[in-house]
Amino acid sequence: MDEADAETVDGWLLAVLGKGNKQREVPVPYEVTSELVAYFKSRGLDSDLDAGDNRDACLLGKVPDDIKPKDAPRRPKRTDLIIDPREGIAASTLYDQIKAFFAACTTILAKQNEARGAGRFAQASTHWMRHTHASHSIANGTPIQVAQQYLGHASLATTTIYVTTEKKERLKKMGAFWAQAAERRMGTVAGTVAVAPGAGESVDARGDTT
Repeated sequence: MDEADAETVDGWLLAVLGKGNKQREVPVPYEVTSELVAYFKSRGLDSDLDAGDNRDACLLGKVPDDIKPKDAPRRPKRTDLIIDPREGIAASTLYDQIKAFFAACTTILAKQNEARGAGRFAQASTHWMRHTHASHSIANGTPIQVAQQYLGHASLATTTIYVTTEKKERLKKMGAFWAQAAERRMGTVAGTVAVAPGAGESVDARGDTT
């Protein structure tokens, strides 16, 4: 057993069923698991995510109206409606909620005259979130093999697309930096005042006075 095998690492892995019914495990940040603990508790479930009663519970459950914020519009309560706290929402419902959030961001940015950002959020999707996370993750040092595993790519060549995207972004930013540097140099040259040589001085081929 080497030193890496002997090291204890606390963390959570989320099992994801992706395309072709292929299952993969995705690391989950501690901050997210902390929110899940509080969320499970609000649904009447055990706050211990490892508890046996939570085994069949869906990650995102159906939320009754009385848990909504006090200032939110409410429908009349249905006393005959019983919601199983383990029951989950449909994938399409989650997608609609995410798209509604993007639409709200679009509206806010448009009011702030942020046309570019508003345009991006107007076209945003769950795949865009996945692509953005992968690009930033790789750019910040995540090994491409690790990214391949949590993205569920069968081929490393597919994951390389995200590296290419990040390279394009780096080239664009460096191009902007070089352009600004060139403008500063041109400004310096334009602002230089020519001084005539004094008595007894001459100018050599390099423009220096001797």
